[in-house]
Amino acid sequence: MKILRIVYDWPPPWLGLAPHPYELTVSQLKQGDEVTVFCGRWPKAGELEVPEGLKIFPIWREPIPDTVFFTSSIALFFKYLSFRKKKENKVDMIHCHGHFGVWIYLYRKFLKKYMPWSDELMTPLVVHFHNTAAGRKESLEKIGRPKITSQLIGWPMSEYSDRLAADVADACVFVSDQLKQEAITHYGVKEDKCFVIESGVNPKRFTKVAQNEKEKSRHDLGLDMFDKVILYLGYLVERKGVHKLVEMMSFLPPYFKLVLVGSGDPSYVQIIQETIRKRGLENRVLRVGYTPYPQAPIAYQMSDLFVLPSEFEGMPKVLMESLSCGVPVLVSKAVKVSQDISGLEYIDNNDDPKDLAAQVKSMIDNPPIVESTKIWSTYSWDMRAKELKRVYDYAKDHFI
Repeated sequence: MKILRIVYDWPPPWLGLAPHPYELTVSQLKQGDEVTVFCGRWPKAGELEVPEGLKIFPIWREPIPDTVFFTSSIALFFKYLSFRKKKENKVDMIHCHGHFGVWIYLYRKFLKKYMPWSDELMTPLVVHFHNTAAGRKESLEKIGRPKITSQLIGWPMSEYSDRLAADVADACVFVSDQLKQEAITHYGVKEDKCFVIESGVNPKRFTKVAQNEKEKSRHDLGLDMFDKVILYLGYLVERKGVHKLVEMMSFLPPYFKLVLVGSGDPSYVQIIQETIRKRGLENRVLRVGYTPYPQAPIAYQMSDLFVLPSEFEGMPKVLMESLSCGVPVLVSKAVKVSQDISGLEYIDNNDDPKDLAAQVKSMIDNPPIVESTKIWSTYSWDMRAKELKRVYDYAKDHFI
């Protein structure tokens, strides 16, 4: 099958969504599909990651936050039209991730209404929802005042894009059942064209290591084998609840250490650093900063527990990455996983750092068995690519 993937995040850098479409593309290439990618590109970020056999067309990313709808997505649209005009670029499936394809959605809506015989509509469209703008807006409004640009531009345009995508897509993919229900509730998307395919993991990257490798990784960060290491890996932003982890450390013994891996919102990072200073946690909270995805397994492999106290999530890939490395996970109830997985537990009280500390200590003192083999067999990206074939088959059978 010839697939055209349209996605904003593509490495480098390995931030946000980028590993998901990258790994999915690699698995599709392995199973014999031909894949072409239109993606956003950060200026001066370095050479794009291009797996063997992939055709890639980069577009420079938005110059100002929340302006993708009026900048990069317009550039993408005209590049897309030029690509589609050439017979040698014929594809069997268009697979869009998120809002980068907003003008393509609008274009197809126009054609469906006024030119339903158009050749453009002869190619099925699948849209991948990694979150819903309406659901994220509700969650973010609960935890504080959002940025003015998000209120006036980002959120309204994101919701508009979601509604267009839900309307014109021949099939919709959601990374969790919760997101699927949000789309049905807020956007009126038809349930029969909705499919849930959770995030995957690369078992060859994220795997268990020998004790000596774990000791070496800890030694490089100034930690030893007697420390109990709690890990957070991801973007440092308020909705992720990282400040709760820092506050929690005051209620844990001194040999408990917190490692924060990832870049973050500057104003929020400043708040975290100030909290660390006020509570005298300088020697117990380590900030590693941005770590490229290929090096991320090291952080999990040296840890005792991964904790994610988010206020809002879709289906974060970090959960499966941690479990794949044999490290148990404690996550807020904002995350819903379709299966019961040994080693994954939910936070009882996400608002009280003392209660969170007690639950963390209990899990580390009595670590649950982690079913890594179940993760490898059920959540691998290769399995996700096979599941997508079912979605593509549906889209081909139901497109206009």
